[in-house]
Amino acid sequence: MSYNPVTKDVVEALRSIVGKEYVNDKVPMRYAYVSKGIMGLESIPAEVIVRPRHVEEIRKILVLANENRIPVTPVAGGLSGGFASPLISPSGILLDCSRMDRIIEVDTDSRYMVVEPGVRSGTVWAYFRKHYPDWAPPVPDGAPPAATVLGDALERGFSMVTGRYGPQADMILGLEVVVPTGDIIYTGSWALPGAKPFYKWGPGPDLGGLFLGAQGTMGVVTKAAVKIVPHPHYKTVVAYGMDNPYDMQEATLEVSKREIGIADHCVMVQGGNWPLVMTRWPKDRVPTDYEFYKKLGISEWWMNFEIWAHSQEELDFVVKRIDEIMKDYEAKTGHKLPQWKLHPKQIASRLKKPNKIAIPYSLWEAGFLFITWYTPWKDCAEFAEIYNEKLVEYGFPPVMWIASIDHCRQAICMPIVCFDSTDPRSIERVQELNRETTEIFLDKGWVEYRPDPYVHAPLMYSKAKTYHEYLKKIRALWDPNYIMHPGRLGIP
Repeated sequence: MSYNPVTKDVVEALRSIVGKEYVNDKVPMRYAYVSKGIMGLESIPAEVIVRPRHVEEIRKILVLANENRIPVTPVAGGLSGGFASPLISPSGILLDCSRMDRIIEVDTDSRYMVVEPGVRSGTVWAYFRKHYPDWAPPVPDGAPPAATVLGDALERGFSMVTGRYGPQADMILGLEVVVPTGDIIYTGSWALPGAKPFYKWGPGPDLGGLFLGAQGTMGVVTKAAVKIVPHPHYKTVVAYGMDNPYDMQEATLEVSKREIGIADHCVMVQGGNWPLVMTRWPKDRVPTDYEFYKKLGISEWWMNFEIWAHSQEELDFVVKRIDEIMKDYEAKTGHKLPQWKLHPKQIASRLKKPNKIAIPYSLWEAGFLFITWYTPWKDCAEFAEIYNEKLVEYGFPPVMWIASIDHCRQAICMPIVCFDSTDPRSIERVQELNRETTEIFLDKGWVEYRPDPYVHAPLMYSKAKTYHEYLKKIRALWDPNYIMHPGRLGIP
């Protein structure tokens, strides 16, 4: 597929659409938007940055780009670590939607909110605490307050209530999407003029799924109806240690199978291994072997259960019942699962939202890469075992984070590859590790959370050929020139 560069005439046309102050083709600003290192290592600067405020402005921009065969990369929060940056040259237009930051509607009876793409987690969390304290928006977990609710949902990520309600994409009831033909597509019940976005499936087959996990290749989502959930005010976190990932897997499953009364109170169930324990020391003093943590009584593996309840009595019951389940597991297996007695400050920190994952190894030249996979919950221990062996084999610390999705129906497994971002050979080893593990995991039927364009996508779609061919055909209906974020999802 061939594309054209952005010309001076196109820049002037963009300025006439959004205003001169919201179009920037200067080199410093273009490079300021380049992001690497969190989930993707590939990223180049766009030719021009455009910051629209209204849906009609986005519609005109896409029509202009389509007529001129200019690539468009949409971005909202800008925290995608290279996944919301251009991949090809000419790199075209970077569509920064951060000015579209309105919370448009909150309906506590139908239990949804309507937000624009620039609404950030910290903003919406504070808004609900002030105006709707008995309700909670599903803000991303492990991400900073600047992360966007919509970005997390579109990428099928995880939120603070993922353990109970499912992956973030399951929280979407409807979308408003602008496509390069100039059409505006509504999904779910929103497709009927005047209807509320109360029902995901709408008048027929669900179109919404085509835009979830699409990495901006299908269009620009300008509004989303997102489920909100009850927000009880009695909370705590309990944690248990294990000496291997299989006990972590099986004991957690025993809790999560009890969906009425126990697991339904566990909104976030997540854990990992000892390297995830936070330290704030200078990088030359970060303890890097388990013996230091063992002396502190920290198990090699652990699992947190974040519990929300409507009364102290209810909270006490759930905490007691989880402990009984853990003791039953100990009695049945003979394996020790000691409770990790968290300090009140640790609990308060975990309960504070939005909550950012602490990664001590990012102190090692600030290079860390989240390479995340979805597996059945019953496979997460095998995943952790294989990946940690490979991390050590390639010379990286074995850092592993695992969370329950929807009562342990699935697991989101996140190896955190900590490397020296200043060393080209270290980066090469990251990619070699990524390729080898991808080949292993695809053969096991596991799914990459956010496929990168050079390793995951080619390998994955070489196995799912029919799926990929129909994906491209559907996209061509409303993006005939393939201008939307070319290079992603194995689509040139």
